[in-house]
Amino acid sequence: MNMRTTGLWAAAVATAVLVAACSAGVDKAGADTVVLRLATIDLVNNNGQSYGPEAFVENLEEVSGGRIKVEVTTKYGQSAPEAESDLVEAIASGEVDGGWPSTRAFARAGITGLEAVEAPMTLTSYAAEKALVSGPVADKLLAKLEGTGVLGLDLAVGPLRRPFAAEAPLLGPEDWAGATFRVYNSPVQTDAVRLLGATPVNLGLGWIDEVRAGRLRGVEFDIAQYAAMGETTEAGYSTANVILWPKVFVLSVSQKRFDALSDEQQNWVREAADKAMQVSVDATYDETTIAQELCGKGTRFITASPDQIAALRTSLQPVLDGLAADPANGTLLAEIQAIAADHPEPDVPTVPEACQQGTADDQSAAPPASPGTGAPDQVSDLPDGEYRVEITTDDLAAAGLDNHDGTSGTWTLTVRDGTYEMRCRPIDDPGIDCGQEVEDGPLDAGYLRGTGQTVTLVYDPELLSKLTGCKLPVSETLPDHCGPGGGGPLTWEIEGDSLTFSGDFEPWTKIG
Repeated sequence: MNMRTTGLWAAAVATAVLVAACSAGVDKAGADTVVLRLATIDLVNNNGQSYGPEAFVENLEEVSGGRIKVEVTTKYGQSAPEAESDLVEAIASGEVDGGWPSTRAFARAGITGLEAVEAPMTLTSYAAEKALVSGPVADKLLAKLEGTGVLGLDLAVGPLRRPFAAEAPLLGPEDWAGATFRVYNSPVQTDAVRLLGATPVNLGLGWIDEVRAGRLRGVEFDIAQYAAMGETTEAGYSTANVILWPKVFVLSVSQKRFDALSDEQQNWVREAADKAMQVSVDATYDETTIAQELCGKGTRFITASPDQIAALRTSLQPVLDGLAADPANGTLLAEIQAIAADHPEPDVPTVPEACQQGTADDQSAAPPASPGTGAPDQVSDLPDGEYRVEITTDDLAAAGLDNHDGTSGTWTLTVRDGTYEMRCRPIDDPGIDCGQEVEDGPLDAGYLRGTGQTVTLVYDPELLSKLTGCKLPVSETLPDHCGPGGGGPLTWEIEGDSLTFSGDFEPWTKIG
């Protein structure tokens, strides 16, 4: 079962941690195998489109013929707002051997010179990002890390970040005025949001709590991760044609750790990073399909008018002026702006006209409530029953997949009266199977919606709270938080006692 394509088991894998052991004593003294301890604040491919980091991990072992082993700690920093900057510092000190923090994280870690990558409304397409990471500007950016303790190997394409908002879309500066808006530990983001008239709030994944509590109006986020988290109408207005900035990964290793490797091992590390960068450039970033799926769940993608775009750019100009005047960023900004001029059109997902409706003055077009909160959406035809599938690490290897997100385990799906519960029990290692140390209660629960052979699992934190006693409101910072979960839409088929979902490589067996 390829769970990376569905999001069905998001609750189980969201806290997956492959606990890193100490690096083996293998260096220039000469042993056959070396262990590199990498870390990420998310999962290895948290949004399903972070191809560069995933390829980096895979290629380290592949190009070395298995003589470099990789151990990845996920959710580094436990979703705290400063987690990514802390990761940069950990790599610089040698506490962690490497990772892929994004450019936004370095300034707060005391390493300047990468801020120009986040110049607001400048790099607005994946074509522009690809030109950046594969061209000479990437080398100049990575050179800024010399002497910091962090060796920048390559840049890799990451997601485009847009405004997502509750209540109504954030279009022109008039909509931003007085709003509270989530930023992520970045001075560029903070300055930009202030210039738009809003109040920046530095938050990690706990931003969803603040939105639900009514204390936060908007958030900079990407479409793929919004969907992967199971969110729908919580911050359900995305400004489709406003790209605030890209999230560009820096494939990094500790200089101290790198220097301890043999020349051959160093070459393998560089080759793995080069291949990962190219994978990120060759990949297709399909936001339209994901956006259309979100549209069916109530998310709306609104387009700002040309006048509103112009007004946003005018408001943000002081940020660009400040970067241009900064000795560490000025020359690089000019080169980044030249790349942007070659790729001037923002990537905008194509969605149905009904999904483009809704403004601050037209609350009748607001996204509908999620199923399970009173919405009259149709209950899925998926038959009641208890279904089970066992996924081993050998199964994953045979399908060409790794197990970095804890896909392995014995999974049980219970369908009853239009609701679902998802449980998992470890087969071998509780720290790897099921994505976490698994309790007896469900990892995910909610409501089944859909028509015909299509089903969407609509996560409901209140239902999961009733079943497990997990704390509400939802909080990514609590060890017993309720969520996230859900997924779909998926197509399903039943033949006898066998249930198959689209994207699966193992069918489920009805056991009750």
